[in-house]
Amino acid sequence: MKNAYELAENILKSKPDKNIELKSSDSFASIELYGTSACKKVQDTEFCECFHLENESGTGMITLYHVFPGIDLVYNDMHMEYCNKEQKPASSVMEINYCMEGRCECVFEQNEYGYIAAGDLSFCSLKKTGHVSEFPTSRYHGITITLDFSMITDEMKRILQLLSVNLEKISNISKTHSFTIIRANQSIEHIFLELYKVPEEIRYGYIRVKILELLLVLTGFDLKKNNSEHVYFSDVQIDAIKQVHAFLKGHYRGHYTIEELSVRFKMSPTVLKKCFKGVYGNSVYAYMKKYRLQMAERLLKENKLTIGEIALQIGYQNPNKFTSAFRTEYGMTPTEYRKKKTQESLNG
Repeated sequence: MKNAYELAENILKSKPDKNIELKSSDSFASIELYGTSACKKVQDTEFCECFHLENESGTGMITLYHVFPGIDLVYNDMHMEYCNKEQKPASSVMEINYCMEGRCECVFEQNEYGYIAAGDLSFCSLKKTGHVSEFPTSRYHGITITLDFSMITDEMKRILQLLSVNLEKISNISKTHSFTIIRANQSIEHIFLELYKVPEEIRYGYIRVKILELLLVLTGFDLKKNNSEHVYFSDVQIDAIKQVHAFLKGHYRGHYTIEELSVRFKMSPTVLKKCFKGVYGNSVYAYMKKYRLQMAERLLKENKLTIGEIALQIGYQNPNKFTSAFRTEYGMTPTEYRKKKTQESLNG
């Protein structure tokens, strides 16, 4: 029997196998989470693979690390509405997601919709059914970790036992609830934010350390104490609120009250407000204000319209109110922003 040092040496010196063949229809590979959107491998290094994602809703980039046997980590950079709508079940896989920026919508059994926002951590099992993940704001940056318990080797299990990691307890987190959310807190940030700051030359080793730290944290995880109350929405509510969202984006120059929208889409004002904020992370007013200013930002970069014309274009009748709102959001006036971007363009 190998001693602890030899076990650790075997695991840490082993290089990731990026050419694992799926042995059966039940086998799982982390890249499958991204479906046919993962259309092109753009980089392949000793420790990671980078894939470009693209479909009719936008583009994305993922960087996949095979950390330990059965354990992968993926950096997600999404500028699309969805990446995979046909995720198949995987009986022995637990998926962990940390949201750095944006929002992620997860659809589970009984057509229940759950949402994670910046700083949140979620757990789910892929055992009973594959789930669909979408990005309501068409922007999502985060980290995905997959644990395929059937692929974690005996040697790896022994190493984890020596470190007091309880894989059975971790597995039970996702088995107890189909979807578990831990809202943003310092413990989560300590683990995940540093993964965005580490230099590239030591990243692979650092990721390994952080995965072990996460597994230890999950071993001591109290589901009853830490599981956050979160609101599920029905598919009928989500369909309706997405129609509201599409209408508002298509008529962004107009200003509509909650009462007007509730009449138009046959929803109560209370449900409309709660559902819109649950899906898009902001009230209708705050969301549309930000959306209009993002439109203004794009128009300023194009440098074709005057400031007054841009204000009218995005629904501000008063240019001064537009300037004030823009300064509050971007820390400078529209004129200053245009000059800055023009200079950056000239400097290459």
